Amino acid sequence: MELMEKIWLAIIAVFTFLATFFITWFLSKFFLKKGIFGHDVHKADRPKVAEMGGVGLVTVMLVVTICCIFIFREDYWQHFTVAALVILVVGLIGIWDDLKALGAISKPFLLLIPAIPILIWQTIENPALLDNGLLLFDPKPYLPFIGQVRITIIYWILIPFAITVLSNATNMLDVMNGSTPITILPVAGVGIIATTLFYFKGLVTFPGLIMSILLFSCLLAFFWFNKYPARIFCGDTGSLTIGAIVALIAIFGRIEIIIIVAMMPHIMNSFQIINSVKGLRERREIKERPTMIIKHKKEGKLEKVEIAANPNEEAPLTYTRWLVAKQPLNEKEIVVSMGVVSLVSFILALITMGLIYITI
Repeated sequence: MELMEKIWLAIIAVFTFLATFFITWFLSKFFLKKGIFGHDVHKADRPKVAEMGGVGLVTVMLVVTICCIFIFREDYWQHFTVAALVILVVGLIGIWDDLKALGAISKPFLLLIPAIPILIWQTIENPALLDNGLLLFDPKPYLPFIGQVRITIIYWILIPFAITVLSNATNMLDVMNGSTPITILPVAGVGIIATTLFYFKGLVTFPGLIMSILLFSCLLAFFWFNKYPARIFCGDTGSLTIGAIVALIAIFGRIEIIIIVAMMPHIMNSFQIINSVKGLRERREIKERPTMIIKHKKEGKLEKVEIAANPNEEAPLTYTRWLVAKQPLNEKEIVVSMGVVSLVSFILALITMGLIYITI
């Protein structure tokens, strides 16, 4: 890695953090004044909180990615052009979902569309996926102990599903103050570590490294406003785009299996919900909430609020419901528990990375 590339990495990280911080600060006040807000259902007084904070995230990610097209124009401009198109399309779908509430069936299918630029661009430039041509993706993922396996035809099919599954999985776990940043930051962290390590091993992972740094810096700044008590919600705009970025990190960084391990809490939560409600259901369509609010009063005054599992069998089985199954917890305790589980997945992903590294 050349010195100039290292300098650009530092500039991208700092600029992304500062831009996200100030834009999110502005939107947290602006959206509230304009009536773009939601009610925090896990608080006793259900306070108004600015919605669609993801608009700021999408804006920063899109601008920085477009800048990367020109900064790294000699080697990676095509990667970042495709990434910008993916971010734009997913961001627009997220805004549509925030404003009009897409159906549980239509949203996953719409999220197959952002993969089209990747597939078309690769088809035009290097359809045979020759090693000496453009490779937006390599259909030979690395597996622990085994090394590379060739799944050329299957990989083309998996790309659209990777984006829609990870986008929806991230969206489904955006349920508490700070839950999205605290569970995705470890994923972005392992992306930075793995792509850097494999880069020095000779693999083309630099675009994945850039996307990992971009995501990490964005979420680190956003966490300040989204943590308990949240001043702004991520919204579907943000959570869907974050999931799509994770998919791009996996694809561009050649670390598919590592990202799957790091994202296991999100993936398991989404499949648990789908299984428990017998199919795809939009959260607004589910009558029974997975959890319920318990208000503790002392001498007529509200002392504390806790979240407990809903005993109704029709309530969906979610990650949050599982965390409070034994005893009620307050919101901060639940989010910390989510962070701990994500940290465990982070460690397992690093172990997976090590097992892959010895096969390269």
